[in-house]
Amino acid sequence: MSFDSRHKSKFDGRIGLLKIFAGIINPSDKNEIDITLSFHGTIVSGKMIGMKRYYEEIGKVFIDAITDTSPENTSPSKEVLTMLFEKIEQLNQKELEDGEFEFNYIFMRNTKIYNGGNVIPSTGTTYWIEKIESVDGFFLGML
Repeated sequence: MSFDSRHKSKFDGRIGLLKIFAGIINPSDKNEIDITLSFHGTIVSGKMIGMKRYYEEIGKVFIDAITDTSPENTSPSKEVLTMLFEKIEQLNQKELEDGEFEFNYIFMRNTKIYNGGNVIPSTGTTYWIEKIESVDGFFLGML
């Protein structure tokens, strides 16, 4: 038996609170909250956003990152990615509407990553997904 499993209570308030936040923020198109997460010695600070918004924004980032060599033609890769992200959005929306979705992840944008006291440099808007159960601790607000 590991040290963690012997000393964890049945109710882990950290996970319970994060699941409550995820249940409020994830189904929303507009809600967001500043949050800082700690896990395995790494700190991620940013804005927690809804799942749908995350996939819309990350999809746009991926699609925009593909460069077309021919301005006259639409890139087949862009079309495929567009269809893929539309399908993800439809599946997520159906699960949200049916009430079948369990929020186990935190979706973030404008993240800054700190490891060993150093900020990991990034350019542009950065996105992050983290499994709630992987989080060691958190606080509301950004660094």
